[in-house]
Amino acid sequence: MPTRPSEPELQEFLTRGVAEVFVREDLERLLRSGERTLRIKQGFDPTKPNLHIGHSVPLRKLRTFARWGHEVVIIVGDWTTQIGDPTDKDESRPMRTHDEVLANAKTYLDQFHRIVPRENTRIVLQSEWFKAFGLRDVIELASRFTVQQLLAREEFKKRQAAGVAIPLKDLLYPLLQAHDSVAIEADVEVGGTDQQFNVLGGRQLQEKIGQRPQNVFITQLLEGLDGKQMSKSKPDTAIWLLDPPAEMYGKVMALHDELMPHYYEWATDMPLGEVHEVLGGLERGELHPRDAKQRLAKQIVTELHSAAEAEKAAEAFAQTFRPGGRPAEVATQAAKRLADPTIERVLVHVGLAKSYGEAKRNVAQGGVTVNDVKATPGMLVDLSRETQLQVGPRRFLRVTWEAA
Repeated sequence: MPTRPSEPELQEFLTRGVAEVFVREDLERLLRSGERTLRIKQGFDPTKPNLHIGHSVPLRKLRTFARWGHEVVIIVGDWTTQIGDPTDKDESRPMRTHDEVLANAKTYLDQFHRIVPRENTRIVLQSEWFKAFGLRDVIELASRFTVQQLLAREEFKKRQAAGVAIPLKDLLYPLLQAHDSVAIEADVEVGGTDQQFNVLGGRQLQEKIGQRPQNVFITQLLEGLDGKQMSKSKPDTAIWLLDPPAEMYGKVMALHDELMPHYYEWATDMPLGEVHEVLGGLERGELHPRDAKQRLAKQIVTELHSAAEAEKAAEAFAQTFRPGGRPAEVATQAAKRLADPTIERVLVHVGLAKSYGEAKRNVAQGGVTVNDVKATPGMLVDLSRETQLQVGPRRFLRVTWEAA
């Protein structure tokens, strides 16, 4: 039988890093009673080969479910990934081949188990049920939903308003994800706020075919180094689960100060009492942000690697970087002055970006500073004096300018 959590454990579990629970009263009752083993589901689309620590927020919830004796099923979306989730996209994603998806999926397995234990956990591919799907099955599944229901999704509303096409394949995505819940008879589905439409679709489909509708556990989305939602499609601003300890530590140290509360509360296992103590010290001005960030970096590296590796990473960072975050020694480069010294052209000119498009993305994402000032799109760089450039958390360059 499952373990019944204490009331404080349960309340923290249902609120920490959580945006919403449907239906909370029902899930609370099931967890309090321990009357039966629940089947907990979460799906991941292997669009890229790696997971980031934003994924650790829901994975920690799965780990707790497993620790309490419930069954965790992680679904690797080898079919839905081929379509591409339209979530937060104002245009259709390109189709992927099944071989490409499977290659990415293979790298996920060890990454899942960095957080979720192997005990009480199984990982399955959607092809277990979709490889036998025929046209009749697709039509029958589609009959359970209406066009109006699907077009009510916010992303599709935006496309309609902008006159952007909505391919039929994009409408199929939430239907297939919903069927995953039916296929494994899920009791609970975990997903981020960007997945709310899809996971509620699974609940609705179960109800229509006579299964007990799953409860839905919606977790918060962690921000990346640019202050926006962390994403596999923005590798320069993500902290990856497979990052080496020193790299992971350095990235955390590069976080915007205002993101620390979310990282402490959502991306660590630090006891909430300690979290509130740290955040309270920051708010009162009793704790310097740099010190709080060092504690956060050590906590994250300890949890995803080890305490010993966290200590080594902290020592290496202290030896390399001054308190302000810049290396003690920065490479210097001489460059010819540009006639049109926009920050994007400067980055390409000195080799800090491979293309103008890459430079534009880095600036737009807030990852570039000029003389310790965050760059804005199209800003002009003063070439009459030496320029300190930073791209991302670890790339620094001092440029001296020569006449063209």
